[in-house]
Amino acid sequence: MGRHGARLRWVVALVAATVAVLATVDRLRDREREWEQGGAVVQVTVEAFLPTAGQVADLTAAHGWRNGAAVTGNPQNQSVLVRLSWSGPARPGSYQVILLDTRTNPARVVRPHSGWDAAGSTGFNWDDEYEMLSQRYDWLAGTAARPWSSDSLTTPDNLGAVGTHATSAGSLVALFQMGMGAEPLTDPTHLLVAFCHVDADGEVRWAKRVPVTPAA
Repeated sequence: MGRHGARLRWVVALVAATVAVLATVDRLRDREREWEQGGAVVQVTVEAFLPTAGQVADLTAAHGWRNGAAVTGNPQNQSVLVRLSWSGPARPGSYQVILLDTRTNPARVVRPHSGWDAAGSTGFNWDDEYEMLSQRYDWLAGTAARPWSSDSLTTPDNLGAVGTHATSAGSLVALFQMGMGAEPLTDPTHLLVAFCHVDADGEVRWAKRVPVTPAA
């Protein structure tokens, strides 16, 4: 009976271990599928304006900026106003919007200036977790580099994302600046948006590549 009992326990342990391994494999497969297809059920459209420095204040006000002083343009730092909308299932966490200039290889992240949605001003951010995007998507290779900074609490100069709640449907307006000394942008179709889902624990789940069209 002792031998039979020991053998039964060994079989039970083996079965349990096998089940655990198979469950882990299934989770890994599901996670890979999420990286590849997670954004497929969300419909996203992005339009961009290329205002002159003198047009920025009026354009941002016309598209909902109501938080404090007017946003002003800088003749030395070209502004891009992006208007984004989406629809799909609601999710926990947030959507993060990264604007890319595809005229460089890898595409360069365009730093946000401000953003606003139905709830008001969103600000912008960057988290170490977002740099995983460069390992998952070749078109986001430029999100890996971070310059050295004496202040680790600030967003790196060459990176930034505008966040908003991952509701079932919504819209976001964000102002970006091309950067001092950047080549002037005349065609918004050279821009690309990475529309990313970040869960409630701060983990990036997927990114969706969204083309940018000129605003009507």
